[in-house]
Amino acid sequence: MKILIITGGFFPGVKCGGPPVSVNNFCTLMQDDECYIVAKNHDMGETEPYKDVKPGWNDRGNCSVKYLSDSEYCYKGFAEAMNEVAPDVLYLQSLFADCIVPCLMLAKKNNIPVLLAPRGELCPGAMKKKYKKLPYISFLRASGLVRNISFQYTSQDELEGIRKYFGKDNRCYFLTNVPSMPSENYSHPEKKPGEAKLVFISRIVPKKNLRKAIDILTGIQGKLTFDIYGPIEDHDYWDECLCAAKELPSSIKVSYKGTVGQGEAAKTFANYDCFVFPTMSENYGHVIAESLSAGCPVLVSDQTPWDFNGHVDAGAAIPLVLEEPWVKAIQQIIDDSEETLRQKRVAAVSYFKESSDFSHLRTRYSNCLFHIKETAR
Repeated sequence: MKILIITGGFFPGVKCGGPPVSVNNFCTLMQDDECYIVAKNHDMGETEPYKDVKPGWNDRGNCSVKYLSDSEYCYKGFAEAMNEVAPDVLYLQSLFADCIVPCLMLAKKNNIPVLLAPRGELCPGAMKKKYKKLPYISFLRASGLVRNISFQYTSQDELEGIRKYFGKDNRCYFLTNVPSMPSENYSHPEKKPGEAKLVFISRIVPKKNLRKAIDILTGIQGKLTFDIYGPIEDHDYWDECLCAAKELPSSIKVSYKGTVGQGEAAKTFANYDCFVFPTMSENYGHVIAESLSAGCPVLVSDQTPWDFNGHVDAGAAIPLVLEEPWVKAIQQIIDDSEETLRQKRVAAVSYFKESSDFSHLRTRYSNCLFHIKETAR
């Protein structure tokens, strides 16, 4: 089966967060099929094209990618890609991206079945500022561009959002995001009671809530290293975080380590004792899966699909409105012995494996795509 994915950012870019990871992992999962990707030829917020990218289709092993300049990233460029690939299914990765309307127009014109993944964009948290989004949704419905397309959802909230804004007659398929497949067993640094190395890996924007992670550390006792990785997208927010970090005790060292390269997240997590991530909302949270796969326990907000039920040693999902449980959980990591943390690392990997049945996931995606293709005839 030929699957064409048209998206904004993709590797080798490092500033687009989880969507490129989702797409790349999907292509790895489905590499027995033919996956094609159309993406912009530069990273988010940049204008300089990627190096070592040639015109036309680039073979990346698990997929072929066509990188387009901003002037080519339009109806005409998408039409050329569709003509070259002749896809069985068009797989779209957003509802509000600038490529969506021209892609839906072309799919309708050429009778190409569409699977659209809103990636959490219709969940309650993402629709709080919906006054700009509702006219767009109304346009999509009135124009008929979303009639007969299929939607992917990864949670009950997302399904309810799809039905709320697009009606109950659309075909909706429950397909969880594809986690990164671990490629190795990782070694970990020695753990001493009274000391800990914590990490934050995500985009530096208010939604990811780095400021709260820093503020929580105020009440911590012990020697602590807190390293921050991720592209700085909101510089005012970053300045706010830096000011908060300066108020911490001298026993707590906060450092910015830059961005994490493609495929390096799990290896980076393995160097730390805990991933602290009080995010305001995650449709999936690839960084959470990568942390667990590397044996790094996770302290995350209760605004993600990861609930840690039955896996308390692997981490915890803590309400954002509470502060004491966060402080208590981090203090416990600091106080842990080498043996106790080793048990938590094993539990983290176990939770990841239990949540990631790749064979079952591959079957679900294959059946879904085949059904979408056949019902469009």
